[in-house]
Amino acid sequence: MADASRTSSLRPPPVGPTAPSTALVVGDVIAEGGMGVVRAAVQRSLGRSVVIKTALPHASEGDAHRMLLEAWVTGYLEHPGIVPVYDIVQGEDGSPIVVMRRIRGRTWHSCIRDATWAEAEGARDLLEQNLRVFIRVCEILEFAHSKHVVHRDVKPSNVMVGSFGEVYLLDWGLAVATGGDAAEHLPRAKVVEDVCGTFSYAAPEMVGLLEVPVSERTDVYLLGSVLFELATGSPPHRAGDARLTLESIAATPPAIPAGVSRQLAEILRRALQRYPEDRHASVGDLRREVLAFLRQRDSEHIALEAEKTLADLERACAEGKERQRVHDLYGVCRFAFREALRTWPENAPAHTGLARAVRAIVEHELAREPAVARALLAHAPAPLPDLEARVNAAIAAEEERRDALSKVARDHDANIGRRGRQLFLMFMAFWWCAGQVFGDRLVVPSYRRFVVGSLVQLPMIAIAWAISPELRATLFNRRMLGAVAVTIGAQLVLFGCAAALRVDLGITRLAQVGLWALVSTLVTVVYERRFWPAALTFVAATLAITVDPGLRPWASSVGIAVLTVNVIVIKSAPSSS
Repeated sequence: MADASRTSSLRPPPVGPTAPSTALVVGDVIAEGGMGVVRAAVQRSLGRSVVIKTALPHASEGDAHRMLLEAWVTGYLEHPGIVPVYDIVQGEDGSPIVVMRRIRGRTWHSCIRDATWAEAEGARDLLEQNLRVFIRVCEILEFAHSKHVVHRDVKPSNVMVGSFGEVYLLDWGLAVATGGDAAEHLPRAKVVEDVCGTFSYAAPEMVGLLEVPVSERTDVYLLGSVLFELATGSPPHRAGDARLTLESIAATPPAIPAGVSRQLAEILRRALQRYPEDRHASVGDLRREVLAFLRQRDSEHIALEAEKTLADLERACAEGKERQRVHDLYGVCRFAFREALRTWPENAPAHTGLARAVRAIVEHELAREPAVARALLAHAPAPLPDLEARVNAAIAAEEERRDALSKVARDHDANIGRRGRQLFLMFMAFWWCAGQVFGDRLVVPSYRRFVVGSLVQLPMIAIAWAISPELRATLFNRRMLGAVAVTIGAQLVLFGCAAALRVDLGITRLAQVGLWALVSTLVTVVYERRFWPAALTFVAATLAITVDPGLRPWASSVGIAVLTVNVIVIKSAPSSS
């Protein structure tokens, strides 16, 4: 490291009054460098622990001047990441004493390869923890650059990591000004020509390999060198033979090992370009790229963990595990992949993994609830045409099945056509009962009468069918009309055949009641067991007429009445569902 050579034209920072010997209680030496020594001390007036920095006894006037410049610039740059200077006073011998905050911690260089440190700080690995510190250093330099101050000696040994996560950038003795208020005391970046800094990290313009002044992009190069060490384990330019080191600096950007990730390698190549105009335009640009890289690492890690859950999900689907288990796995899987994509939208494996998870859960639900499968399909990060076609086909089949079930339910809905059924059945019951009770008194019994009567009843059914849509609306209503029509038709055939065979009319009329008993019994057995009262009544009526033919009008009327009430009670009452 070389000292600044052009300081005579600068106005030195002011030094305060002589400090009384009782103002500071000086303790042990903490550190000693090429130009000064740092000691622990206690500031009596405030009772606080501080450190004091004084020049070495053999230090030159330039060394003392540089120490004062460093004290001034750290006082000028009021930032949480820069050690504050409390005062600059004169010792009893006239030498300057810089009073500063005491920082408890260790240098970044001492812990840069300490995995236990990273674990204690809650980082996933050592690189992540080092990049956290790196970003804090970038923030400190961004602030310094906003104040027109360039550091020129950024390296891990000049960074202090505090006991509570604090990060401080130290050793501002080589700082130069690019303008603003800082130019009053610091060397101007445009005129300094000294070879300075630490060669292992140095930019070409710092060692005279480029005829351009140092600038904010010089600090960008130094940060790139630190980042190179974080990625590879060593700085880009190995210290040793001066000629070989200069050749290494001139050969920038350095070769990047194959093990470094592609995105980080791109950041390094840009930061370590030979010419400043080819580097990042600012420390802020470099910091944002490193933050993006950290987000990418986080996203890749989340996606990698999600892949394990995805494997469990696919296995659970293949083995037919319980539905709750499958959906729990899918929920964890989907959240993780979506979080990975939120962190880094370009994460292709996360896109693929989410699509696989959606495919697994959709196929699992496809045979169970197609509507649920369609809702889950909306979670896919990109269209899945083949799966969408299968879901649509399953939805169509489900709707067709539902329509069929709805039609069946409608066909058997007792509430539809209830009033029409009641009117029709009451009319037919009145017609049949009146015919049984009063027919023989008004018209002499004959085959002609019963054939004509049956022929008259058939159009009544056709008229009821035509004028009442409710009677046509359900299967039961249609079956009811059909059963009545079949019964009347069977009577017509019965009377016609009996007349042709010259069967006694009384026997035929007994057979008519028996026909009704047969039809009602078949309906009870095949269609509706609750018709048993009507069937039992007609059987009893048949037996009663067989014993006493004179009971026929009343027995048949009772059977017809019971049948009518039976039908009305069973099918005309509102459904309980």
